[in-house]
Amino acid sequence: MHRYTDGTLYDWPDIEDMGWSTLLLRNGFSLNVSRDFAYQSLFEEAIDPKFKDGLSSADKTVFEAFRTTNFEGVLAKLRDAVVLAEVLDQDPDPYRERFRTVQSSLGATVRRVHLERTEIPDETLQRIREVLVEYKQIFSTSYDLLLYWSMAHGDNFHPFCDCFWSGGRNRFDPENCNVFPGVTPIYYLHGALHLVVEGTGQTRKLTQSHQTLLDQFGKPIPGDPDSRPLIISEATARDKLAAIERNDYLAHAYEKLESCDGPIVVFGNSLSDQDRHLIDAINSNADRPVAISMRPKSAALLKEEQAKVWGPLKSKEIYFFDSATHPLGKPELSLKGKRRRAFGKFFRIGVADGGLDDLGGALPDEEVVSPFDILDDRLVHFVAAYPDGF
Repeated sequence: MHRYTDGTLYDWPDIEDMGWSTLLLRNGFSLNVSRDFAYQSLFEEAIDPKFKDGLSSADKTVFEAFRTTNFEGVLAKLRDAVVLAEVLDQDPDPYRERFRTVQSSLGATVRRVHLERTEIPDETLQRIREVLVEYKQIFSTSYDLLLYWSMAHGDNFHPFCDCFWSGGRNRFDPENCNVFPGVTPIYYLHGALHLVVEGTGQTRKLTQSHQTLLDQFGKPIPGDPDSRPLIISEATARDKLAAIERNDYLAHAYEKLESCDGPIVVFGNSLSDQDRHLIDAINSNADRPVAISMRPKSAALLKEEQAKVWGPLKSKEIYFFDSATHPLGKPELSLKGKRRRAFGKFFRIGVADGGLDDLGGALPDEEVVSPFDILDDRLVHFVAAYPDGF
């Protein structure tokens, strides 16, 4: 029996040979790559007075009326209001306008805080991909694009799949989602930035086109003004579960987490009260071992954090391990330097050790404060080569 809450952590190599087949990724996975993924609340970002494309006063009133900060829930209710108004032969335009402005604000907010593909070195995505292929199934509660970019790195999705292959339009069909042996399914438990719900209620994924995935996010699908993003951005465990249950794809993903019975690794933050729905799903198969990553801290704080996780989990084998000793938590995956914007694109400016990650070559040791201080041939050639990003 391994249910240690003594304030110590295993090193991952000490427990890695236990047949871990399932991986549950949390936001800490992305944070290890860049602290710029550390936005805690899209809603707080959207109501920032300095953000001109954030929520308007009228938009905020809708959130206040429903006592929520979850964009997905508000957009779903506004979509229902449009349908109800049409059924009752009332004017749906006010509800449709709020739907449009809330969705537009959500898109602008995400593009404000989310890293661009060009900021993440290919080597980083390749290293992540090499770790992911070691698992038989992967679940994620993060809605950013890091996981998707990693699984698609090299323009080769194999051995990964995501169940969006129906109808020739990358749709999810609960009657056509069987995963064949030798393939690693990836499930987005709380949605993701490249997933949308069509006006019909069917879920589909966006793919690269003449626009990047980030540029497409928060905009209606052409010909479908009622489509909306599928992300559960913030809510209580009860609200998250309700949102999961009303979407066929999220419900399918959650059922897969409930039914999987292999040893599971929870990486990138431990489980809290807001994750009670995840704990309940893991407890559906309490006989399997559970490994949970934690960041090192004082023994007293670790004991407290371990006890909070230990209590609700029913597994008799719980292993708390140091996240930095797992391949996905290695410091070498972390981006260096500061974000700077030039020509409408973000770049990373090296500090101390030199380097501009996306361009190659060394920069002076001091921090470059202005992106125009490095306006040399390398930057001009890079922007010319990738005018639309990835």
